Amino acid sequence: MIQIRKAQAEDAGIILECIKGLAVHVDQVEMVTATEQDIRNTIFAPDTHVKVFVAENEDKKVCGFTLIFKSFSTFKAVSNYHIEDLFVFPEYRKLGIGAMLMKHLKTYAKSKGAKVIDWYVNNRNHSAMDFYDRIGAKKLDYKSIYYFDV
Repeated sequence: MIQIRKAQAEDAGIILECIKGLAVHVDQVEMVTATEQDIRNTIFAPDTHVKVFVAENEDKKVCGFTLIFKSFSTFKAVSNYHIEDLFVFPEYRKLGIGAMLMKHLKTYAKSKGAKVIDWYVNNRNHSAMDFYDRIGAKKLDYKSIYYFDV
């Protein structure tokens, strides 16, 4: 049985393992510079703007995670949520854990008054795109992502 729970500071190591696992999955390992201490100092800081949830099996082993933060819609004048990452370890895929994490996020966001949860998908991550299509997510086709390195 899988349980979704809010991550705690003690989970920093497994969260980093999830991040590295995601980086391997999308062939971007060289982009990961975070450390366990970075995770403790940011994700679990008193003034953090992110929430992390982990999926845990009956043996208390973390099978995957998701990280979200608040966003804002000026058109709707409402806070929403953005999913930065969602990852399930390969040995736990195809068990419905990703869908459980997404369902948990929807329930959480709705309880906080949000109307939308959005996320980006790495164009290399075809399995993720297939998953999101299967669970009924809508694809936004009218925006492009721009950014600055600072």
